[in-house]
Amino acid sequence: MARTGYTLPVFAVAAAKAAFMHLRANIESHLCVEIDLLPGKAEIPVLQVAMLEPESALAITLSDPGDNLDLTRNTPIWAWVRLSQRQSQALILQAGEGLGKTISGEAAIYSYARRLFDANLLSLIPPDQTATVSIILPEGRQLAQRTSNEAFGIVEGLALLGTSGISQPLSAADHLEELRLQLQVKVKHSPDLVFCIGSNVYKRQTFRHTRVSYCSNW
Repeated sequence: MARTGYTLPVFAVAAAKAAFMHLRANIESHLCVEIDLLPGKAEIPVLQVAMLEPESALAITLSDPGDNLDLTRNTPIWAWVRLSQRQSQALILQAGEGLGKTISGEAAIYSYARRLFDANLLSLIPPDQTATVSIILPEGRQLAQRTSNEAFGIVEGLALLGTSGISQPLSAADHLEELRLQLQVKVKHSPDLVFCIGSNVYKRQTFRHTRVSYCSNW
């Protein structure tokens, strides 16, 4: 049976939580951390965690998307957490190396990922302090070249996006073969086929007598 995994935001949050816990508890390491997935819970392994300065720590996780054809598999995700006196916000999220930015310069950390950070970190931050979290993807720029990120306005790396923490194995080999067989049947009986792959792109292509429509729902 194909194995589920977790989306990239989950590992980013897990690394940030591990670094924060290490910083506050002043112990050697956390081998895993529990993450609230909104909804559900997950235990995420932590590869490494270390104190950098008295108010700064770094933790590393590895992406595991399950049995999917996902280019982020085994990608290291670093979270650098720094504590300072309370500013206007309790939690500040920043794009480090390899995490993409929008054209306007904002970190490519989208709604679900931000809610995940809030749910798992805000309650840990003392009322007189602010936690600044920089997410670093050492392989992010290189991997982004194999995506369509720039077409969607994301530059310099990968994005933390998605609507769920669970990565369903929809691109596993067995599932793809099942879909291929279903498509062969539908092609025989349907002159029009619509493929929905996101909401930012709409493309229509006519091939022979079959109209194929593509739309995006990201």
